[in-house]
Amino acid sequence: MNFDSSRAWRDAMALVQANREVLIAVAGVFFLLPGIASALFLTDYQNNLMANIGNSAAVRQLMEGNVGKVMSFGLISLLLQSVGHMAMLALLTDRTRPTVGQALGIAVRAFPTLAATILIVFAGYLLGALIYAVFAGVLGVATGIGMLTFVLILLLAGVMVYVMVKLSLTMPVIVIEKVLNPFAALTRSWRLTRGNSLRLFLFYLLLVLIYLVIATVFGGGIMLIATLAAGEGTLSLVVTALVSGLFGAVASLLITAILAAIHRQLAGPSAESLGATFD
Repeated sequence: MNFDSSRAWRDAMALVQANREVLIAVAGVFFLLPGIASALFLTDYQNNLMANIGNSAAVRQLMEGNVGKVMSFGLISLLLQSVGHMAMLALLTDRTRPTVGQALGIAVRAFPTLAATILIVFAGYLLGALIYAVFAGVLGVATGIGMLTFVLILLLAGVMVYVMVKLSLTMPVIVIEKVLNPFAALTRSWRLTRGNSLRLFLFYLLLVLIYLVIATVFGGGIMLIATLAAGEGTLSLVVTALVSGLFGAVASLLITAILAAIHRQLAGPSAESLGATFD
């Protein structure tokens, strides 16, 4: 089946509209609040990094001095967002029409599988990048062509993006199809995207560009107005955190609905999917 991006977008918007109350509740807890907390507690660190971007020693000192805080926020955010995404998938797709509590239960039970798939993919990326880097370095030295190494690095980046597209339906496979074997979930996502990798990549790229434009124009505009009105004080920081958290929560909600719609389209009517939502 050829992937239809217009249909995926329409289905995703219909899903959000039909389930907006419960989705907003989950998005608020698992995306908005962590986003606000991250913006509030890490803004000074990020501002200091930008202010010292030309001073490598200062940047290194800042990173080393804040590594614990940054990693803690990163891990907590990853955990909360993973559970939040899977809970919203369950709310959108499970034919039993679970409550928010039941959806969270589904997400928690599925989390070990998702964590295992992340570790497998990360290990694969590291191994592939290491082998590729050694090969590129040896080839570059042997041929004496420095540009060749750069080209090979670009090719590696392209391969990594391709793999990300192929594995983009892993979470829907875990939650919707209840595939709890991490290798089986990764394989299933790879097969579902067969023949549609380029269409999916272009669709994902378009979504990213749209998000960046909206976040830059509207989000940046609101932050600028807050800074001009309130200066660099606490109020400006709070407004910035709220805007950042809100954009992140909305984006996460839409991403989840889009992945659910894409899975439904590519998996076909025989899979346990979104049919009940549109009844």
